[in-house]
Amino acid sequence: MIVIEHLGDIPAGTKCSAVFFDTDKIRREKEFYARLYSENGVRDQEILRAMVAANVPDDPYWLVSLKPGDDLIGGVTRLHRVDDRTGKLLAEPS
Repeated sequence: MIVIEHLGDIPAGTKCSAVFFDTDKIRREKEFYARLYSENGVRDQEILRAMVAANVPDDPYWLVSLKPGDDLIGGVTRLHRVDDRTGKLLAEPS
């Protein structure tokens, strides 16, 4: 998988799962972020669109989760977005 190849040394026992975000899921994700930002006081529509665009890709992607195995207590789950068309990791929102 591209995420494992990109990150390199993934410990044995790491659990990997992936969810595909198609056009409909991306639309719902954008609606969620727009509602969230609106509820937190963002009223300017241009700023709102820019904030949503900074957090949600426009094109279909895979959301990949890497979670440490059961023997690692307190391990952190890492999430990565992979472009469906190119197979490349997408930059994380800043």
